[in-house]
Amino acid sequence: MLTNKFKINYSIGAVANGIKTDTFTFFLLFFYSSVIGLEPGLAGLAILIALCVDAVTDPLMGTISDRTNTKYGRRHPYMMISFIPMSLGYILLFAPRQDWDMSQNDLFIWMTLFTVLTRLGMTLFDIPHRAFGGEVTKNYEERTLLMSWREMIGWVAGLSNAFLAYGIFFAATPEYPKGQLNPDAWFPFALTGAAFMIITVLYSSFSTKEEIKGLSKWSGTISLNEIFNELKIAITNKAFLIFFFGNLFLSLAWGLANTLTLFVNTYFWNLEAGQIKYFLPLYLIATLLAFFIAPRIIKKFEKRTIVLTSIAGVGILSPVAFIMYNLGLTPDPESYLYMPFIKVGFEGYVPYFYPVIYPISHLVFFIGSILIILITFNIVGIMIRDSMVGDIADEVELQSGKRQEGILFATVGFMQKLNAGLGSFFAGIVLTFIGFSKDNPSIEQGYTLALVQGPGTTLLMIVPFIIFLGYSLSSSRHKEIINSLK
Repeated sequence: MLTNKFKINYSIGAVANGIKTDTFTFFLLFFYSSVIGLEPGLAGLAILIALCVDAVTDPLMGTISDRTNTKYGRRHPYMMISFIPMSLGYILLFAPRQDWDMSQNDLFIWMTLFTVLTRLGMTLFDIPHRAFGGEVTKNYEERTLLMSWREMIGWVAGLSNAFLAYGIFFAATPEYPKGQLNPDAWFPFALTGAAFMIITVLYSSFSTKEEIKGLSKWSGTISLNEIFNELKIAITNKAFLIFFFGNLFLSLAWGLANTLTLFVNTYFWNLEAGQIKYFLPLYLIATLLAFFIAPRIIKKFEKRTIVLTSIAGVGILSPVAFIMYNLGLTPDPESYLYMPFIKVGFEGYVPYFYPVIYPISHLVFFIGSILIILITFNIVGIMIRDSMVGDIADEVELQSGKRQEGILFATVGFMQKLNAGLGSFFAGIVLTFIGFSKDNPSIEQGYTLALVQGPGTTLLMIVPFIIFLGYSLSSSRHKEIINSLK
């Protein structure tokens, strides 16, 4: 059994990916199209190019880490050096300023180059890190619990990153009432995120290196013919194919919805950064709820059933706020609830607490009520799907005689990048199609974006739901596989 200390040390490694994913999903396209002024179609294309590089480097990294034998194991050498390209690319990605007077081509090249560098650094860490988690335990339920820990901490990191953005860096100023449009706020925001990436990557890498003892080592020759034969076994596994294509369409649907979130909140719901930050505690509550729920329901229901339920829940709830708006049932944005909070202050080195009353828009409260249930469904689904990959790796080992977590978990890392990458690419196409400009966005354009984000997400969710109906690697089948491996 894995200790709680190990689970925490391992899961802290998800902080870096949580920060990067949050930034790339919600902020990257917005920064380049609404703040710096890069044409949205070019910004989406830059992200797509980086995604095409990932399509090669992610499985390559998985294959390399599967076949590495060192005193630090198969995964840790890559994890320990990954912070260099990861942090460097992330910082420089948000360095451009409007007064640099860069052309559209210059901005496009800059964005492409440093998006690729950031993603390459994340590949060096995230693919081996996920694979290490998949091989450190073969227990069906414990594997789900470990991935739930990882997913929870990754989400908390992403939410903390968003809180820093909306609550601190994007604070309203007289010149920029909507602080997310302030060009001076973005580079310090990136520096802070990079610092947390470096610290957590190094801590997780070095604090878990003792656990490599007793794990499987690669044996056999390393020839192209052998690699391709084993890859064929892995990627033609029925459960893997269903998992891959189901997640592919989920990434398109959820990635598009997430990428448009800041645009919709800014230009459709007309919210300021100070209002948007009130959503963040709801994301945290949903994350903790999912962490509590996922390891428990796995004891009563098949993973397939849980995944299908989560997809259906997200699909049903995504358009609710938009539909209510069209029916005239959404609250007046100018009406407020007055809710008590505890504010923290400092006098010298002594903290003190005092109650304050903050006005919360009825509209924010309404959207947040829907959001908390929707996000809980989504995170539970992610936690369960992550644990599926370890189960598939066990079946592949039975078929091939080799542990190939690297190549299989590469698909999970790649899917998470698809979430941001495909979503940003298609969001860029949508923005270009409606003629979006940072200087004169119209009410009609905001309405179109909300239409795509709400009902559009529901329609896109139908495809992965149908695909996951075919997933058949059950708990009883997994027990048979483990018994055969023993």
